Amino acid sequence: MNDLLTLHFFKGLTNAQKLRVLSNNDNAKTSLKYNVFNNLLDKTSFDKHWASAQELARQETELCHREGISIYTVDDVDNFPSVLLEIPDPPMVLFGRGKWNNEKVPLAVVGARKLTSYGRHQCKRFVEDLSQFPINIISGLALGIDSVAHQTAIDCGASTQAFLAGGLAHLSPRRHERLAQHILDSGGGYFTEQPFHTASLPQYYPVRNRLIAGSSLATLVIEAARKSGAMITANQAFKYGREVYAVPGALFQPMSSGPNKLIADEIARIALDPESFVSKFYPIWAKKEGQLDLSEALEGEIIRHFPHGRKVHASYLKNKLEVSNSQLFKSLQVLLDLGVLSKIGPHTYVRKTAGH
Repeated sequence: MNDLLTLHFFKGLTNAQKLRVLSNNDNAKTSLKYNVFNNLLDKTSFDKHWASAQELARQETELCHREGISIYTVDDVDNFPSVLLEIPDPPMVLFGRGKWNNEKVPLAVVGARKLTSYGRHQCKRFVEDLSQFPINIISGLALGIDSVAHQTAIDCGASTQAFLAGGLAHLSPRRHERLAQHILDSGGGYFTEQPFHTASLPQYYPVRNRLIAGSSLATLVIEAARKSGAMITANQAFKYGREVYAVPGALFQPMSSGPNKLIADEIARIALDPESFVSKFYPIWAKKEGQLDLSEALEGEIIRHFPHGRKVHASYLKNKLEVSNSQLFKSLQVLLDLGVLSKIGPHTYVRKTAGH
């Protein structure tokens, strides 16, 4: 049994604290259990709580095996959502059906459950246009914009993934069981950090929304009330240093009040149409090969730190360039897509040599 699953169920630390423990444990000769103990302020009944977490981990492992559910741990760099590894509080474990696609660029598309015809049209318009690129549409399998985003991606042959608020035994809403199966059939998947039998209770939705924001390079909001799950996702993305975009709407339309406020508060950049959005979100998609000048961009600065054959860790680049994790990660992804760099390990890159 993986110790990370025990850590996932251990209640004495936050996800951010667990990540720090895990990071400090990489090169340590001591056990993960010992390092968890050392990071606790209240060490009362630690052995009892750790044993309880181990038992929960054992039960969940057996249940997942019976149900055919995959368990992805945060140290699995090939299968865990790569962008989610960049946030300060990722879950130690994700339970899922299907596979996460780390080969395509993840974009969260979220919005109102009670969408209008305008919202439906804009959602389909954006996702249809984006489907010509290697995009991975991330959303929450909810009613409204979420379902339109997922279904449109499937119809257009794009990759799409979903996060659930509750456990995998409690798909919500139930009417989306068929949509969830279509996501699987199209090569995508749906995931949660909650145990299998956890009900989709209200307190778990903001937790789920952080996964949508954290697993995506940017979040696009298409219709939302001022107080809504989509706004929580957008604000969480902003706190993570990720880009936020919003499709504006009529001032008198309640479902446009959320996106309009995000734009007015300068949390979100305006998204008027798919073409201008693409040029901001992922510029290399908007320009023909050979026409993109990176010399004055962050990508150009990054390349200058890569003499051929040198292995460079992302933390070195962050310190040298004094940029946010989000800015750096996106620029590194651009250079990977252009074939300039190769990823050779967790957060470690090398410049490609001629002929490779």
